[in-house]
Amino acid sequence: MDSNRVFIDLGPVGNTCFVVMPFHSLFEAEYDRAIRPAIEEAGLECVRGDEIYAQQAIIQDIWHSIRRARLVVAELSGRNPNVLYEVGLAHAIGKPIILLTRNQDDVPFDLKALRYLFYDTNNPEWGQTLRSELARKVRNVLDTPALAAYLAGIQVSAALPEAPEHPIVRRRAEEAEVDLGGAWATSWLSVQRERPHEATLVISPDHGAQFAATMTVNYVRGGGTRTIVQETLTGSTSGKKVSLTGVSYTFVQQGTARSYSLDSFELVVSDDAQALQGRAVLRHGTRDVVFKRLSTAVAGVPLKRA
Repeated sequence: MDSNRVFIDLGPVGNTCFVVMPFHSLFEAEYDRAIRPAIEEAGLECVRGDEIYAQQAIIQDIWHSIRRARLVVAELSGRNPNVLYEVGLAHAIGKPIILLTRNQDDVPFDLKALRYLFYDTNNPEWGQTLRSELARKVRNVLDTPALAAYLAGIQVSAALPEAPEHPIVRRRAEEAEVDLGGAWATSWLSVQRERPHEATLVISPDHGAQFAATMTVNYVRGGGTRTIVQETLTGSTSGKKVSLTGVSYTFVQQGTARSYSLDSFELVVSDDAQALQGRAVLRHGTRDVVFKRLSTAVAGVPLKRA
């Protein structure tokens, strides 16, 4: 019957992009190095769920942000149920959605018709590739002057803002509270086969609260020749807490390894600032790790023994 209706007030739609993704350290680098830069390059404000949640009524914050957003970007890797629920809300009201996944099987059959980007973390350049492809898709969305009704029985009409003319330029990161500049050494055993891994982490002396770092990892796989990997990581500090997430890698010496799984670390700076203690988040589980300071660094001055 005509009287059976549901009216949804979108409110004013702004130049924002709502990002839906699991709240896990494994996805932090993807957000910081690929998703947010791609969206801000198009001039859109990037809004992520954990950045706007109030203490109560979380679903209302999500619903408000989805209704007001110009488009939605969703990370489907792992088929997180919260992510799928929020994608469903956006889909029902005609919001453009760009799906991201590390595994194409994680895209449900019902969503295969939507835009989605597959990226392979075994590709050393996956971060830059994802950023470029996502930026292109975001611009394509902004070139479309209207929302689309994806589902029968739903009519969508909204006044969309003009596409931004300039990218958003972020201010320089705040200074870090703890000086991590220099070289750090650690080791761990792989979770499944307990292969010893030795690593040296190097952090720039002028790092801020958000920074990039490099780590050289070497190990022997299956009795073969030694493999040496140069890994790039993003880092962040909050007080004495330090998070590191691998974003890309390059083989210095490939040995018998065909690929390398990127590493993440959740660490705490020791009271004397000579150790970073915590856990490594590896492909098949976690390991306790301790990074010991090998040297300190001063801008423009060679590394010195601590």
